[in-house]
Amino acid sequence: MTDNVQIWKPSEFAGDDLLPIDIASSGPIDTRGRDNVEAEDLILPAIQLLQGQSDAVTQENGPEGAKPGKFYHTGAQEVFDGPLRVLLCAHTRSRALFPKEDTPAGVEKCLSRDGVEGSKYGACDACPHREWRDGNKPPLCSESHNFTALTPYGPAIIRFARTSFKTARLFLTSWTMTPKPLWAHPALIVAKSDSKEVRGKMTTFFKMELRWLQRETVPPAVQEAAAAVNAQVSEAHEQGKFGGSDDFDDAVNL
Repeated sequence: MTDNVQIWKPSEFAGDDLLPIDIASSGPIDTRGRDNVEAEDLILPAIQLLQGQSDAVTQENGPEGAKPGKFYHTGAQEVFDGPLRVLLCAHTRSRALFPKEDTPAGVEKCLSRDGVEGSKYGACDACPHREWRDGNKPPLCSESHNFTALTPYGPAIIRFARTSFKTARLFLTSWTMTPKPLWAHPALIVAKSDSKEVRGKMTTFFKMELRWLQRETVPPAVQEAAAAVNAQVSEAHEQGKFGGSDDFDDAVNL
């Protein structure tokens, strides 16, 4: 850890800024008392893009301001209008199958925290439920790109699945073509509305767009903190024990 205390003054931002600015001025991270924290203890809160059927929206005593198209931090229990500026520090993959009304009889819920081994159907590579059906029906199982963001509230997981999956792939392509770590620059997350036909009716939903803000450089002290979180997340993911508090909530990303 660097001994030079720095003050991070990011550029002005018209949105909800979730950059961990205070880390840059707090000096070295105190790791005392964390020796017994194991990989399976990493169940992070989530930052969700709310949909019409999300729990935070539908429950009677949900968080104040929870509406479709807004962002919700499950740990802080705060709602943000967006767009969000965040610092991403880790990338993982996962898979989830949630039975729906049109799911073939006998198909059960299956979760894979590492995108390799499912809780019900075993090896993901050999599972037929990840394949397109009848030529134009999407797979029963959906893959997710998951990013861990280091925020003022601590690390939180953000899942990009289904309609938000493509923007994550484009982001990853842009990032992997550079020699820089994921946390070298902040990222911008924007919610966009769209519509599709569901059981004969047009339904409005929201998807996320993700962009790397390469003109904004993260100071060394914050990059070191992000690298430390990356190491913890990577270890947990390799053991298949890394998860989020949303537990693959099917109502988060349509």
